[in-house]
Amino acid sequence: MSSTPERRLTPPNGEDLISGLSDLSRLPTHGYVSNKSAKRGPTLLEAAGKDEKPEKKPSVTPTPTPSRASSSSESYNQTGIYDVNDVIERAGFGPYQMKAIMVIGIMSFADAAEIWLATLIIKNLQCEWNLNSVQKAMIPAIVYAFYAVGSITSGRLADKFGRFWVLLINSYILVVSAVCSALSPSYQLFVICRGLTGFCIGGNYSCSIVYIQEIIPTRFRSLNIFIFEIIFAGGCVFECVLAFFVMHLDNGWRYQVFFTAIPVMIMLIFMHFMDESPRFLVINNQREAAQKVVEKIHRENQVEPLKGDLFVQDERSGGFPDIWARPHTCGSIQITIHFVCNMFLYFGVFMLIPEMMSGNYCSLDMFFQSTKVDENSCTVYSDAEYLFLIVIILAGLPGMVAGAWIADCVGRKPGMITSIYAGAIFTGLLGLCINNYITYIELFCCVFFYTAYNQILWIYTPEFYATYMRGTAIGVQNGIGKLGAAGGTFLTTYLVSMKVEYAIYCFIAVQLVACATVLFMRRETQGQALQDRRATEESPIVSGDAHVTNYGTE
Repeated sequence: MSSTPERRLTPPNGEDLISGLSDLSRLPTHGYVSNKSAKRGPTLLEAAGKDEKPEKKPSVTPTPTPSRASSSSESYNQTGIYDVNDVIERAGFGPYQMKAIMVIGIMSFADAAEIWLATLIIKNLQCEWNLNSVQKAMIPAIVYAFYAVGSITSGRLADKFGRFWVLLINSYILVVSAVCSALSPSYQLFVICRGLTGFCIGGNYSCSIVYIQEIIPTRFRSLNIFIFEIIFAGGCVFECVLAFFVMHLDNGWRYQVFFTAIPVMIMLIFMHFMDESPRFLVINNQREAAQKVVEKIHRENQVEPLKGDLFVQDERSGGFPDIWARPHTCGSIQITIHFVCNMFLYFGVFMLIPEMMSGNYCSLDMFFQSTKVDENSCTVYSDAEYLFLIVIILAGLPGMVAGAWIADCVGRKPGMITSIYAGAIFTGLLGLCINNYITYIELFCCVFFYTAYNQILWIYTPEFYATYMRGTAIGVQNGIGKLGAAGGTFLTTYLVSMKVEYAIYCFIAVQLVACATVLFMRRETQGQALQDRRATEESPIVSGDAHVTNYGTE
């Protein structure tokens, strides 16, 4: 009986084994292979001389954790492949970012002016068209309702077709609707035009915050939101100052509407010099377009470009169900509660202040008893009232500074708790009616802390969501928040008609709900790089994973 000779595998010699291991160490660590690495030498399996193929195991493409997605110089040096976070962090805050902030800032300025427009001209419209109470209330209601729809719709479209194109198209519609509002011959046409204006404002506000946060380095994000909100407040002040000079003229409200549209026209011109968000291009596998934007960022900021391959991927854009799916479920619900509570407080307090100033509460009659009466016996705003509105708007400016500073120094979550608790304390003090001057200070502090709360919330939310769904998520949260604004204005007006103290108790209850929600939030986003890819069970988004390499650009 012949024995079959036993087959033995010849072990590789030392040089081949070391060469194979060296080739393996040069493979990319991001779950993809570049063209350069694909042409390198033999693998360890070939060096060993094996003909047999090993048993296949299900391949899992690792999703980068925040530490990988952030600018890790070690990973970049090993692979020669960089991602968009490497570009943004290395480029720093330079001329490219400042140009984008200028254009988006003009948009924010114009949006703020358009939002405040209805508040300032509503009494004049009531006199000219003999509006009843329902028709009068419909004007701001239509603006807020379409604002919510525009925010949600535009956010979804921004994730699907790009941030730039949504902003550009909304801006064109905004110019047309603003000019048509000034020329409206009837109440019905005016309401339609203001509805379109609200739709575009809601879309622009959500998409512009997403866009600007995606091109700003991590350590400058709080500063960026602060600048954005300062410009927004500037638009509100501009609208009040403009009304102070033109509303007393014949057909003054038409001049007001037309001059309000001028910043929108200026913004539309500069919009054509903007680029698409590089993060959007990267996750949609548009390598050539993304590479052009990356080169432009390096060139304008005068930074030496990174050498190697830019990592791109084909990531499905996020839909509405993704906002509420794991691992975002709890966080999204908590953010929704915060948006509703914050906008309830911020917009509700502007309905509370006129009632308190009218002398019906605490005998505060410094401003609001000076209302003018025109020749048709219609009440319109007085000069003192315009000045008071400016003072109240300016009360939010130090709140923005405090919100940005607290968010960077102690974190997003502690900052929210601090601003909410402090706001609740000063809201409660309003019920004591100590004296006029102390009540004015308490009102000022309420606006201060409500604004700080809003500032931190807008810093936290874009950091919480990944790029593939950030536009949709911001649009939905901002839209739902405007429902809180509508509820705040309506409920405050209703409660004040019975007793002012009831509205104050309601404000305190809302702030307690918001504070309890912060205590259950698990994720802190301070110092983390923005996420671009989809979170998975193998690579969840966890607090504390991210780090940012400064690249010496401090």
